[in-house]
Amino acid sequence: MGDTYTVYWPQDRWRQALEVQRPLEVLFGGPHTSEPSFLRATVRAGDMLYMIGVHRHVLYVFGRMRVREIVEPEASLQEYFDRFSAWRFLAPTCTDEVVLGDEGTLVHGDRAVPGEVLKRMTYLPRRGPRPVKHVSEEGLLTSAISVQGIYRLAPDSAADLEGVLMGSFEPAPGR
Repeated sequence: MGDTYTVYWPQDRWRQALEVQRPLEVLFGGPHTSEPSFLRATVRAGDMLYMIGVHRHVLYVFGRMRVREIVEPEASLQEYFDRFSAWRFLAPTCTDEVVLGDEGTLVHGDRAVPGEVLKRMTYLPRRGPRPVKHVSEEGLLTSAISVQGIYRLAPDSAADLEGVLMGSFEPAPGR
């Protein structure tokens, strides 16, 4: 089993994704902050990706998929755009990576991450663990900057997001 990452979707992207009535099966990466690189984030086959976004200071988890393969097409991306036309909007700029996935969920718009989960949510960058920044006492995001991008999650945080996504989140005893 691989690592777990969050992938930030800006509001226009997650609103469009809510209209696609099929499981997540592909994502696109590139060299820009609006479409970050999965390879640069060290995502590999077997890793789990959770799509997240922010609305009115609340963090939402929209869906997930497991990475089957990351392709860097040397020629045209058109084959992938045609094959995954429902998801074409996920490649808005200079796309140079195609993330093919398995175990994708539908995209949900009602999976708010509880404040208690957000307050303890931890990323694992190379420099060592870091909590999500800009979280108020009420468990709201005062700024989305620390979740924008592709970031590796601590195992407990990944389990929390899975629980929220599946609608079965219950705080663990002692946490």
